[in-house]
Amino acid sequence: MTAHPAVSIIVPAYNEADHLEPAVRRLLAQTFSDIEIVIVDDGSTDCTAEIGAALAALDPRVRFVLLPENLGVALARQRATLESRGEYLWFVDSDDAGPDTAVELLLDEARASGSDVVICSAQYEYGGGKTRPIAAPVLAAPITGREAFRLLLEGDVTGHLWNKLFRRELVIGIAFPPAPVHSDLAVVGQLLASAARVSSIPDNLYSYVLRSGSIIRSGKRRAESLALVEAAIEKAASDLDPRILRSGTYAYFRMRFIVLSAIKDALDGDYLPAERRGLLASQRSRLTWRSILAAARRRDWRRLALASSAKVSMPIHRRILAAASERR
Repeated sequence: MTAHPAVSIIVPAYNEADHLEPAVRRLLAQTFSDIEIVIVDDGSTDCTAEIGAALAALDPRVRFVLLPENLGVALARQRATLESRGEYLWFVDSDDAGPDTAVELLLDEARASGSDVVICSAQYEYGGGKTRPIAAPVLAAPITGREAFRLLLEGDVTGHLWNKLFRRELVIGIAFPPAPVHSDLAVVGQLLASAARVSSIPDNLYSYVLRSGSIIRSGKRRAESLALVEAAIEKAASDLDPRILRSGTYAYFRMRFIVLSAIKDALDGDYLPAERRGLLASQRSRLTWRSILAAARRRDWRRLALASSAKVSMPIHRRILAAASERR
């Protein structure tokens, strides 16, 4: 490994004893070898730390960082970023998978286009072999970070970290809000807003494995996380151009990614009845007809139905939400 590898692969790990070693071995088998793998043990209570330290002892491309307590995935990634030395960063999870050409293809595009961010296609992987694609935006040529940020607000660029390669110097300059869930979106929003050039490739280079215990499937409270994410995106938009916050595009984003998510959280999360009622009332008051009309203009019929029903009738909204969940 060179003193300054081309790519640092960031791997946060919390109680990942069953997955960490095979994940690191897959990453070491990448066709592009000028990499380092930065494992951060986020205060695990199993033997993840011992496995991470042993992997670092076996290969100089693996570095291991031990956090004394559980800080959450966002702050673990931040610490790994500060420890990293690569020109570019790729954030992965320890229980996911992808082809051994992933780094090579992402880096080739970054170098050929001079991009600060490269987006690839990916997929969700469910049990029983079922998958759902996550398509990268089709870009004829690199676009500006401002244009990419707009695509994020419109939902044409996803808020996932793991299907993107980032220039490290951008990542060093952003905040990592300590949101237990949805922290990816806050980070991606800041990075797109600060990028000079963003490009994409159509290759499917990442499989996000959804397990029964995955945090995005859990019933934990998400209100605080959503508030942190909203604040980060709002600041990124304001720093880029305050007029964005007054646009229909931003109204659509807030409705789709924040308000509807918060309403679902209030319905599904571990809240007392009074808390649930308060959360529902506060979020329903934020559903504006302007944001609902923005969904109609985009022909986003699913969010149009969800937002309209949440605005006028929670029993109807619950039925639409249940039907939409069954179809996915």
